[in-house]
Amino acid sequence: MFRKNPETTNNDGPTSSEVNNGQYSQTGKMDTTDNPVMNISANFENTYSIYIDTKSLQNRTLTDVKDEVNDMEIYNLAKMMRNVFIPIIVFVGVFGNSVSMSVFTSNYLRRSSSSTFLVALACTDNVFLICLFLSWFDGSVDNILTSVRICQVISYLTYVSSFLSVWFVVGFTSERYIAICHPLRAKVFCTQVRERVAVVIFVMLSVVLYNFASWTTDVYTSNSITRCTYKINYIQFLNVITWVDTVVTMLIPFTLIFFMNMRVACTAATFQEKRKGCLTPRDAKRVKHRALRSKQQMRVTRTLLLVSTTFLVLNLPSHVFKLSSLISAFVNPSNAYNISMAQYFIQELSQIVLYASFSMNFFLYALYGKHFQRSLSFMYESSRLRLGCSDRIEYLERTSTLRSWT
Repeated sequence: MFRKNPETTNNDGPTSSEVNNGQYSQTGKMDTTDNPVMNISANFENTYSIYIDTKSLQNRTLTDVKDEVNDMEIYNLAKMMRNVFIPIIVFVGVFGNSVSMSVFTSNYLRRSSSSTFLVALACTDNVFLICLFLSWFDGSVDNILTSVRICQVISYLTYVSSFLSVWFVVGFTSERYIAICHPLRAKVFCTQVRERVAVVIFVMLSVVLYNFASWTTDVYTSNSITRCTYKINYIQFLNVITWVDTVVTMLIPFTLIFFMNMRVACTAATFQEKRKGCLTPRDAKRVKHRALRSKQQMRVTRTLLLVSTTFLVLNLPSHVFKLSSLISAFVNPSNAYNISMAQYFIQELSQIVLYASFSMNFFLYALYGKHFQRSLSFMYESSRLRLGCSDRIEYLERTSTLRSWT
């Protein structure tokens, strides 16, 4: 899947024989397009080499030369864009996810709704971002992924973290769906014990489903540079895995998240309208506590709804591109490796947007999650007190304001 592939191409372009033998797919990469087993560590030289190599088989005209110059400009723009944005996404994302884990495991939010899923999601996103950075560094700065064992670990962790990330989003979206659309069942299904059991089940599934990454990954060396790749005798198996993985990590979870978000949004809007119509000044005091609790639930729902919707929006472009590439390769295998440089640029742009989805959650929590803001403020004030930057009286004055938030 696209999100599994931190980096997509190799330093050393394939030969024309490799292209003619169909070892490279429509996206200018090896078969199973964005599979990290095939192309974990790399930069952009490979893709452009494929393009130029294919063009070199024809008699070039002046128009061809001009087109190649334009293509090189697009290629350089894509390369610069990736080299700028990927390090920023990784460092900002790792910091934000680490802070999120600290907040959700603190005393203030530890028992809050979906906290287990959100901690697991932040941890998983960090694993993916670290793998992304190592792959980018290997392809753009220095060759560091030089052994089969390292490539196997990076490939395996990328697969597992990608799978877990999307299904943890499904997990907390399901909790919100039950809490809002089936409130009578919430006390049975929406518990911390069940959350932890679900997280363990997802982890065990990912460990079993993607164990093939450890025995299909290989390395090759060219011009004293070692690159991660796949074992050629498993190519048919990996083609099938790509389709299975597309269904498991894209079609099924996206359908579930979209359906549940629509139901939650409609139910929440209907509930708010009914509550406004039924609540009169006479019975305001009687239902004050209940209304306050309902208000807090709606805040949590809005925040988590925003997180899952943002996840869908940022992942959608790369998944659409991937699905169209798979269908095109299936319908017309002989033309599967042909791709224009404009398509290549769009693909790289959609990949960067996808990578950003692993770094966005902290900002969504901080901007729209009032409980998260309060807990983060509590942690900040507690840190100042421990470091001696404030005294006990000042600490109590500051935190008393935070405790009055509703």
